[in-house]
Amino acid sequence: MKRFTFTFLLITLLCCLHLRAQDVTKAEKQVDGSKWGFGLNGGYAQRAFRSAGLLNGARKRYIKDLKSGISFGGEVTYFPWKKVGFGLKYDRYQSKVSQQNALTEDVTIQILGGEVIHRAIMKNPKNSVLTSLLLGYQPYQNKTQVGQEQFTFNGKTMGWGVSVGFEHRISPRFAINVTGSATMGAIYRLDRTTAFNKETLHLSKDNSVDLSRFSATIGFKFY
Repeated sequence: MKRFTFTFLLITLLCCLHLRAQDVTKAEKQVDGSKWGFGLNGGYAQRAFRSAGLLNGARKRYIKDLKSGISFGGEVTYFPWKKVGFGLKYDRYQSKVSQQNALTEDVTIQILGGEVIHRAIMKNPKNSVLTSLLLGYQPYQNKTQVGQEQFTFNGKTMGWGVSVGFEHRISPRFAINVTGSATMGAIYRLDRTTAFNKETLHLSKDNSVDLSRFSATIGFKFY
């Protein structure tokens, strides 16, 4: 009886291991065969610029709210190799804040660029860690209203960023991911436009517009 029980358990274990190996092989083939991908994401973002001078309580709250915003965008990726790929990525940061209707700022920062991606496939092939380096073009816009006066500040610069994300395959053609990103850049020339004129402002290093920001997003991807 004991010998029969041991034999039965051994056969069951071998069958389970065989089925598990088939699942792993199938998942690995799914990852290897997925060269093109398209994804969308969105979440919270925080700018990292420093405030100059001493600030009172109301101004501190205003700056804190101005730094906080949302981040959303999308990307197209291509993996010619199992672990290394390339992508075209777009990200948009937005934040709007008002101070007692006396001052309002509506800020938009975008980045469009190319990225190099490293994919580390985990023990479970359905899971992977994606690390990317991004270099691209960053337009900046700040629609400001002071009392009854309205200004629009526009600038553009190059920027770069890094991101690390965890991706889980739900199916061979669909995955979800969580990503943390850091994007850098600074603007030293702004165009200020009013209802009457337009002028160019040249900024020093101390007065430049710091575009640095961090974001945490949730997204999905189609393969």
